[in-house]
Amino acid sequence: MFKKSMRVVSERAGITSVCILSRRRLFSLVAVVLFIFVCAARFSQAGAPVKLRINTRHGIENAQGAVNDAGLSLTTQISVTASSEHNGHPYLPPDRLLADGLAHGATILSSSFSGWNFLYDSAGYQELTDGGVVHVYAYEPQHPQPLQAPPPAVFVTVNKIGGTTGGGIEFGVPTTYMNGKGKSSTPSGVTAQLAGLMACLKYRHPSWNWFDVKAALRATASNFATGYDPHTYGYGVIDYQAANALADAEKLPLFGPATVAGRLAGDRLVFRINAFKQRRRFTDVLFKFPSRPSPLPKELTLKEITAMGGSYLFSSYLSREPSSWSYRLSPLETVYFVWFTQDGHGNYSRIESYSILGPFTGNTKGVNEAGVPPA
Repeated sequence: MFKKSMRVVSERAGITSVCILSRRRLFSLVAVVLFIFVCAARFSQAGAPVKLRINTRHGIENAQGAVNDAGLSLTTQISVTASSEHNGHPYLPPDRLLADGLAHGATILSSSFSGWNFLYDSAGYQELTDGGVVHVYAYEPQHPQPLQAPPPAVFVTVNKIGGTTGGGIEFGVPTTYMNGKGKSSTPSGVTAQLAGLMACLKYRHPSWNWFDVKAALRATASNFATGYDPHTYGYGVIDYQAANALADAEKLPLFGPATVAGRLAGDRLVFRINAFKQRRRFTDVLFKFPSRPSPLPKELTLKEITAMGGSYLFSSYLSREPSSWSYRLSPLETVYFVWFTQDGHGNYSRIESYSILGPFTGNTKGVNEAGVPPA
């Protein structure tokens, strides 16, 4: 009886030891899995090397310095190369620099030269978006830009704080920004510096597209809370560290398209829609208003827009030509237009000053003396 009891205890002990051993193996396995998961998570925070192409060599030291200031490698993480070995020669206009950049695998371009024109965004929009490329350009226009010009969608316009500002500028950079190797006292230098920092943001956030990178910079710039202001460098002074701290592109604020309106004969308006294709975007939407709406630096709902007097006109996802749309004014009609970006949950982008187009008024041709169009 005693021997039998001992055998049972021994067998149970064996089972217990096996259970303990199995648990140890299980814990070891869990530890290994957790280690692999953590390593994978850390690895996923960085992507493939980002290639930045500089127009000639102008500003290349500032771009390279910005990468160093951000703590990334110029050999394995960010590539900064020049389109020419000469500083300033030969200058490549936007279309030629894009061709040069694509030939060298670049996804971000930088031009530290004067001559910015807000029409560059419409002219180069399709080619840049098709190539997945963004172009950082110095805001040094040869002629004053329209105050109502929107900040570009596929370009990035920037100048040093203290330099030229105006319609269509997107950011300002202090001449002492980060107090490192990338800083510069010239518009050319801060342009290349911003390009280098944007390349670092893209590397650290590989799931973001370039619109997301721009959205992160806009959302953390000094003027974001009060709204875009062309008199103070658009969205204002950048904050690289704050932009880099953002993680989820689906939580970045919505920004409206960069839309330009032209008036043709017969009271027909034509809109060129340069969509801001951040990951949150679902479609571009147009509303008209009988009076000028006020800029409103918060995302809106359909109910809020209609309460302001907005009437729905157009959604790009329903159109065969989502990049353009036309509207014919009625005689004596006065109207304002606002373009929004809408996400998949029915949220609409803020109303910025550049989002409001108008007033447009129909002519009086064909209107009788009572001011009423003939039946």
